[in-house]
Amino acid sequence: MTAPMPPVRRALVQWGLPDVLLAWVSGLILALVVAAPLVPRSGAPKREEIPALLGALFAQSAGIVGYLALVAARRKGLGSLRTDFGLWFDRRGTDLFALVGGIVLAVALNVLILPIADLAHLEKSSQEVVRQFERATGAQLVIFVIGVLVAAPIAEELLFRGALLRALMRKTTPEIAVMGSAMVFALAHVIGDPGTGYYVPAFFGLGIVSGWLALRTGRIGPSILLHAGFNLLATLNVVT
Repeated sequence: MTAPMPPVRRALVQWGLPDVLLAWVSGLILALVVAAPLVPRSGAPKREEIPALLGALFAQSAGIVGYLALVAARRKGLGSLRTDFGLWFDRRGTDLFALVGGIVLAVALNVLILPIADLAHLEKSSQEVVRQFERATGAQLVIFVIGVLVAAPIAEELLFRGALLRALMRKTTPEIAVMGSAMVFALAHVIGDPGTGYYVPAFFGLGIVSGWLALRTGRIGPSILLHAGFNLLATLNVVT
């Protein structure tokens, strides 16, 4: 049996929706600061853009996690990413089923979306991280894999299912909170890379299932592994 998400102790928790926005902005600012010195000169080969993208990917994740840990949780909350946002995994290993579920979900959503993308001639549209992935080799490819399968799922699930979902639950019903966090999650990806606009339904679907898992278990460990499994399919398509 899994435990439902525990009620938030309102008197002790002072972080909320503004902190979700600030965490996201912190990630963007840190990404710009780290990536700016790594941006290649104009006219350089596309592969020279990879270090800047790698720096931005990890810096954005670090900025989000850092704000939520050091500001939201420690200064405004219950004191840790575990107690405030449910960041922990079941030691029995049952969360690994979510990893498989993420792969299955990615396959199912791609089956629905890719034919539409082909009809609309959007087959060349893809996330920038995927386009750069295709140019990476050696150590860069390994770092990309770590970023896409570890750093990004942890940071994004902390932000959207750990912080945003719980903040919305204080103001509305669980169902609306799950849908709202899923939609923000989907739109945030499009803001970062407009070329992924056609993929919004897939991001939204991932957000719905991930939010339901967080709501049902009271933690985001399963959501992180679901997200990693979802990303794994695209990763395998690039590296094989």
